[in-house]
Amino acid sequence: MHYVHVNCKENPMNRYMLEEFHNDPALRRRLFGAAHRERSRAVRAGLAWLSAHLKALFHPRLPARWIARLG
Repeated sequence: MHYVHVNCKENPMNRYMLEEFHNDPALRRRLFGAAHRERSRAVRAGLAWLSAHLKALFHPRLPARWIARLG
């Protein structure tokens, strides 16, 4: 019996799209710029989430729960 991935055929990338990507510097710049902005947005959102959770965890008015658990 074959594995599942043996039964699936790969869909190769369209040759013309790949050539256009390599031959058109404006397209390449635009795609790399969009990818850079998307990565930056994702990292910024992750840092904002982490900052909010750390502020909630170490809020000065709230008792530290981990100290209470120590006894």
